[in-house]
Amino acid sequence: MKKIGILLLLALLLIACEDVSDDYVDDVFDEPIGNEEDFVDEVDEDVDTAVSSPTNTADFEYTDCPFDASGDIECGYLTVPEDRSDANSPMIQLAVAIVAAPDGATEPPVVYLAGGPGSSGLDDYAADPDSWEMSFLQNRDLILLDQRGTGYSEPTLDCPEFAEADEQDNPDTLCFDRLTDEGINLMAYNTQENAADVEALRQALGIEQWDLLGISYGTRLALEVMRNHPAGVRAVILDSPFPPNADTPVDEVYSFTDALAELFADCERDEYCSEEYPDLENVFLDTVQRLNEDETAEIYGDDLVFALSSAFSDTSLIPLLPYVIYEVSEDNFDALDEISAEEGFARTLYQDDEDRSDSEGMYNSVICHDEYALGDYERVETAVVGNIPQELEGALLQATFDLTSLCEYWNPMNAVDNTAVSSSIPTLILVGQYDTATPPRWATLTAATLPNSIVVEVPGAGHSLLSSVECTIDITDEFLVNPDQAPDTSCLDDIEWPYFE
Repeated sequence: MKKIGILLLLALLLIACEDVSDDYVDDVFDEPIGNEEDFVDEVDEDVDTAVSSPTNTADFEYTDCPFDASGDIECGYLTVPEDRSDANSPMIQLAVAIVAAPDGATEPPVVYLAGGPGSSGLDDYAADPDSWEMSFLQNRDLILLDQRGTGYSEPTLDCPEFAEADEQDNPDTLCFDRLTDEGINLMAYNTQENAADVEALRQALGIEQWDLLGISYGTRLALEVMRNHPAGVRAVILDSPFPPNADTPVDEVYSFTDALAELFADCERDEYCSEEYPDLENVFLDTVQRLNEDETAEIYGDDLVFALSSAFSDTSLIPLLPYVIYEVSEDNFDALDEISAEEGFARTLYQDDEDRSDSEGMYNSVICHDEYALGDYERVETAVVGNIPQELEGALLQATFDLTSLCEYWNPMNAVDNTAVSSSIPTLILVGQYDTATPPRWATLTAATLPNSIVVEVPGAGHSLLSSVECTIDITDEFLVNPDQAPDTSCLDDIEWPYFE
């Protein structure tokens, strides 16, 4: 009986926009931003679009921090309408933390937009404040926002049903039913409303200019702010970009096969790898097919596909992949532990009362509202069958099928907005060579309509560059000092790649 089930496909489904940012910035800070008086915008009586400007009622109130905080840090809640297109919309509260610059704020603040969708900016910081000691934040206040439906914001769309459901139950369905029964308008939890929240926060704090730092899905949010709320945005850092004009259902298939092609080519040109792991591509494909066909094997071949897809996002694991492929080909399945998180291959699918790191309901709401439309499975199947190795079709199409099935009831759409963002705001775009979650092709796509942008591709790297590659911190530091000038990227030449183990 196979011990590692097909549920490992969630590692592929959920990594697509996941934030790997528990390793981010700093903890000792200075003066609060703005003042502690509540800010109230005037109500716009003419709002009748699905997503409007944030000039409905919005106010900010300082409170105690909802997590254990040390250093110079203040917290509060931003109150905004759940649905700006509805004059009678209920209000929701968004958790905010403001960490003062260690050396004193002499430059515009940086607002951090977490990934996921569904990750918590406050939890990213609270999990490891020391890891936020980045040079470019020493003289800049850091603003952390828990986006609507996430983290410490209320309501939260997390789904404890993933921990509580019986095997025969569908936790997504159970969570959907509960949230809708609670009167939550899931259609209002989308990127456009998120972007209006960001602008409402800037106004509420009285900030004239700030810089945006987005990671993974946070880059999609930053791009939407650049499109609809550019006032006050001085410069933007897009770490692992996720542009709205990406054909996400199709591109997520090709991002994995593209990364595999890079891996096989780099192994072939590396003397050590080519000698230790010859003919790596055929060994991998043959292993996937054999394990899928062998009913007595401990794992499916598709499980190897999902494990590699997740591992590609972690820069530190990429050098191990040829070794793992060969070990699994010889039925040493314990080798998969080398490239898995402590909890297993897939990311944690639920949070308890103490864990605010991930909101499954927010992930579902955004992905189904912004990315997947009815009929996408058939479209993806037509696009990729015959254009990718046959051995991979089952795993990669299953991932697409599961998401399109979810989106048939969770924010179903007949079409999604896939228009590119055009902006002249200076933008630094960081992407990893092996990133399967937000592939290099998306960085190129993003830059095409941002004339004042620069793309920095990091060799041998995966997802979330600022949390894993020191060189990108130096590049970002120089960029923020002078956003109108291309930063020095020569530190990339010092990255030794390939270096397979």
